[in-house]
Amino acid sequence: MGAPTTYSPIDKWRFRVAGRRAPIAKVLVVDDDLIVADMYRLALSRAGHEVQVANDGVAALRAILSSRPDIVFLDIRMPKMDGMEVLRDLASADLTRSIPVVMLSNYDEPRLVSESISLGAKQYLVKAGTNPAELARVVSQWVEAA
Repeated sequence: MGAPTTYSPIDKWRFRVAGRRAPIAKVLVVDDDLIVADMYRLALSRAGHEVQVANDGVAALRAILSSRPDIVFLDIRMPKMDGMEVLRDLASADLTRSIPVVMLSNYDEPRLVSESISLGAKQYLVKAGTNPAELARVVSQWVEAA
């Protein structure tokens, strides 16, 4: 589950016929700010990743269970269910525990960083200090390590 998605020879052939290469990784971006989420989606797509976006914690859990992403970028403050609750749920379930989660928030509070890491987040990035193109390097770092 935490390992990069592998595609069958038929899937690879379908990508070639369509003039595309197989995605490097399946990425889920979870952010309630639609403009920010789309900016991250675009940067990661350009880097060759298959990207899905969820705009709240409940939609994130649904997307994780249905699409089994290779990595999740997770905001903290969101409607319906915040990112810390999502992270707790992922960490407590055998099915999702191995999915790398990178917190991506504008809140640079030491308590939130510490709690995120203790709940199993691989990394904590502050949006204001993170260029969207840098996310592709983060995907490579954690997906290849899995």
